[in-house]
Amino acid sequence: MASTDIKPTTIPGAFSATNEDLSAAERLKFGMASTDIKPTTIPGAFSATNEDLSAAERLKFGIVSNAEVAHVTQVPQAPGVYSVRNEDLSAAERLKFGIAQPVPIVSNQHASGFDPKSEYEQSYASILTNGYWGMQSNQEEKGNAAIEAEVVSDHDHHNDFDDVDWFDGELRSKQWRTLCTICSVVSFIIIISLSSALNSAKNKNTAGDKTDLKQPVPTILPTPPPTTPPVDITWCFNSREYVADARYASLQSILVNSGLSTDTEFATDNSYQRKSLCWLAFGDALQIDKSDPFIGQRFALATLFYSLNEPSKLLSSGWLSSKHECKWTPMVECDVRTNSTISKLNISDFDLQGQLPKELSSLRYVTHLDLSNNLLNGGATKALSGWSVLQELRLANNSFESVPELVDVMSSITYFDVSANNIVGEIPVFLSFASNLVYVDISSNSFSSNIPDYMGGNLPQLYSLYMHSNDLTGKMPRSICNLRNVSLRNLSVDCDAAEGDVASDVSCDVPQCCTVCNGYI
Repeated sequence: MASTDIKPTTIPGAFSATNEDLSAAERLKFGMASTDIKPTTIPGAFSATNEDLSAAERLKFGIVSNAEVAHVTQVPQAPGVYSVRNEDLSAAERLKFGIAQPVPIVSNQHASGFDPKSEYEQSYASILTNGYWGMQSNQEEKGNAAIEAEVVSDHDHHNDFDDVDWFDGELRSKQWRTLCTICSVVSFIIIISLSSALNSAKNKNTAGDKTDLKQPVPTILPTPPPTTPPVDITWCFNSREYVADARYASLQSILVNSGLSTDTEFATDNSYQRKSLCWLAFGDALQIDKSDPFIGQRFALATLFYSLNEPSKLLSSGWLSSKHECKWTPMVECDVRTNSTISKLNISDFDLQGQLPKELSSLRYVTHLDLSNNLLNGGATKALSGWSVLQELRLANNSFESVPELVDVMSSITYFDVSANNIVGEIPVFLSFASNLVYVDISSNSFSSNIPDYMGGNLPQLYSLYMHSNDLTGKMPRSICNLRNVSLRNLSVDCDAAEGDVASDVSCDVPQCCTVCNGYI
């Protein structure tokens, strides 16, 4: 047992402790008990004897036999480790117990040639391979040639794990730098390749006509409609080969029975009826069935093309395409309710030449017809006969020689324009009884005689009436002048402005009746 008065210099960190304050276990731990421990004299350790402790435990607590002491090097500077030899301790343990002088770390490479970084790499590898004690054995075999760690201060420790972490961080940093370098090189190569490809394509585009650069090229070029029929059917126009074809014969029979054309017309070589039937039988890619109720409608549109000098402008716009005729837009529009019956024809400014074919009369549900700005001649009465729902008729700027007699449409027509034609004769009577007319233009023709007195009495909704540039004479009827107080806003005729001292074609007071002479407002 130790003395009853413990000196603070013998037990570091226990300056205020006395023997009475320590348990038997604590006295054993700090080597303050006798080598022979009696179970009755050590409270809390009654069952512990020297025989119950292993050699390691006796070494740990300083309880060794004389035989063992002979082999132990006393180290008075390290309390509690009297039985431990310097050779049994690692450099780190010697540092822990103060049995080594700390060596300041000056640089990564010591003056003696000792490299801590290399040493710790070897130590770390040895630990992974042989374990800690295997590493210690290797150090003993090397004769403890180097000191492995240095302690600079109590707050700045440099240990094995710091160097291992530093080494791992350096390795990862090098790997990341290598990866970034590779990515940068690859990106640079890709950018150079793309630039070369774009420059090459640009040079190819500029090799042709320089004007192409001024017009953007669409990403998807639209497919233009065919400029000629998709199938060559000229053999059918002036030969008898078609006679043996059952489809041709069936279609001819249907069209003849419907009253559109006659067998004589179909038998005439190069007639527009023959050409239209040849296209319907052999050239039409749609190949509609002979039982289709709209065969006559499609046939009538074909006759319009072949009878008017086969205009390429009309063909290139989609006329006679493989689509249903209701999709020959914008020239053709169909009734929105059925989407199968033609209701509007807008064929203005298509270089149409000749006379309108009589087969157009089968399109009896057309409400709007615009054939202005073409080279049409003759008359239009046969072509438009039976059109009982026509509302707008625009035939301006053609060479028509007569006004179509639209007796069937007197109750429905609202817009009537036949200006700038070659029409002669008197103003047609039906214009005086078309009660729904809003716009009438018969100017720039060769109408003659007087204006009918009854004309204005039956046109209560008339808004514009243009009759200038004709050969009309007499006075403006009072019935028309009275419309100026009802609905008429624009009235023009060949007249003198106000003086009345010069002979005039038509006498009309301005502005009381006529709004302008010899022109439009």
